[in-house]
Amino acid sequence: MDLALVARPAWGKVVLLIGAGITAAFQIGKVPLALAPLQEEFGFGLATAGWVVALFAIMGACTAIVLSFWVKVFGLKSSVLLGLSISCVAGLLGAMAPTTGLLLLSRACEGLGFVLTVLAVPPLITLCAPKGQGATAMAYWGIYLPTGACLMLIVSALLLDVASWRMIWVITALAQAAAAICIAQLKLPPPEVAHAQTLPIWAYSPAQWAFIGILAGTFGLYAAQYFVFASFLPKIFSTNASLNAYQLAQITAAFIALNAVGNFTSGLLHQVGVPSWWLICITALALLMLAPLILTDSEGFGIRILAAVVFSFLSGLTPSSLFASTTKLPGPAQNRAFLNACLVQGSSLGQLLGTPLVALVVARSGHWADAVPIIWGVALAIFVAGLAIGILGKRLG
Repeated sequence: MDLALVARPAWGKVVLLIGAGITAAFQIGKVPLALAPLQEEFGFGLATAGWVVALFAIMGACTAIVLSFWVKVFGLKSSVLLGLSISCVAGLLGAMAPTTGLLLLSRACEGLGFVLTVLAVPPLITLCAPKGQGATAMAYWGIYLPTGACLMLIVSALLLDVASWRMIWVITALAQAAAAICIAQLKLPPPEVAHAQTLPIWAYSPAQWAFIGILAGTFGLYAAQYFVFASFLPKIFSTNASLNAYQLAQITAAFIALNAVGNFTSGLLHQVGVPSWWLICITALALLMLAPLILTDSEGFGIRILAAVVFSFLSGLTPSSLFASTTKLPGPAQNRAFLNACLVQGSSLGQLLGTPLVALVVARSGHWADAVPIIWGVALAIFVAGLAIGILGKRLG
């Protein structure tokens, strides 16, 4: 039998599942350009606007591990459908919100649905992937967040000139509903056939627990620096007086899109056997070399843009590599929700801690270049973590 023909339906299921993750990430991409009309309509300040953005990270930091046990008990597919449904209903309620309080409540519920979805999808991907291609499929999963956020950022830019932010909320809610309908039709292989090993998480060795901790910590370090650039890039480049707000938004969208390209490239590299730890260390070296060029005002604008382009692409190698590395740990697909929860929780904590820390340093000095030592420290930590992942990964097989 032609193995390529057998693999095609499996890869089709993987693509559908990644598409569900991309749809879930629409809820992140819809916010940045909508903040101005939201502030104008509800009359809240920058602090409340920060809550509108940060609630997703807070929900991930507070609920990921707990929700992973829900996923294990109630099933992977059911959890994805529930997560998408919660996001859909919350989005529609948010579109009708008459007050700031109800808007924030709807965002918290959207965050809950988002976390539930992205916890349950990766185990389904490993379950559906062609035999021996689980790590590659998980590497491709890394594109879901930057792709979804970037697509919705573009849609928002096109629609906000002619429609209300409420229309954007309705569109994202309907996208969640469409994704749920597609996932409901998905036929899954039996878990016992897809995974012969059934070692429970509580029986993991100290080395395996250390591996999980390093993966989660590395994701936290990655998120701490990446979201600094993704969130503050317009402000970093605003010193160039020739750029207007729309051009700065375009630069930010391109930065996020290139990260998605990096994640996809990582999937291709994993497919030909490039080790995950190599790619993580490459990201760290890129951060060490390029961060000063991006953050230093004395550099020419062209050099700063080029540095940001290269860095965004290379930084995309890390999330996909971390997701791919989880396949080195044994256990059924249901257990992988816990492993993914550790990565989500690490990423959320890094995002919550890194961005405010850099903002505090820059606010005190007034110069983005003063954040370079912090970024260098994070880059060195990522490099060391990459080496540790390589060493432990070989030991775990």
